[in-house]
Amino acid sequence: MIGGRLLRRLRDCTRGVALTEFALCVPVLLVLYLGGVQISDAIACNRKVTITSRAVADLISQNATMSSSQINTVLNASTQVMVPYPASRALVRVSELTTDGSGNTTVTWSEAINGSRRTLGSSFTLPPAIKLANSSLIYSEVAYAYQPRISLGFIKPLSLTQTVYMVPRVSSSITETP
Repeated sequence: MIGGRLLRRLRDCTRGVALTEFALCVPVLLVLYLGGVQISDAIACNRKVTITSRAVADLISQNATMSSSQINTVLNASTQVMVPYPASRALVRVSELTTDGSGNTTVTWSEAINGSRRTLGSSFTLPPAIKLANSSLIYSEVAYAYQPRISLGFIKPLSLTQTVYMVPRVSSSITETP
């Protein structure tokens, strides 16, 4: 009889149900929360890459002439837009592209930080919609190697890139001086 009473008591006991449900739900909720944080962080970093690329093109295009040290100052200052993400992971490059009367586009000048400059005089393929004969464009590129802050395994390191084409504002082209 004692065994039967004990079995009935155990069968009717509901004191541990909430704890059991909690123990089953916590891992799922933690993964959802941390995954949301990770995805939000990647989106925020991508937005910073976009803003940096736009800022570089905008600041450079407001000049008629710039020295290479002034351009590098703009490039170095633009990495502050990337804060709180490490600027050492960002390639920031700006170039002037010139299209001649025949429609051939070449690199007039180029400067970069954390990477290499484009080769001067090298050919460049512009999208047909923005290709204009006898014109110049400022071409800003930012590439960022995003590394998730929390490694959960479902968001891998990402290569975030953004490019911006902008027309020089003050003159038809921007002259780079030594």
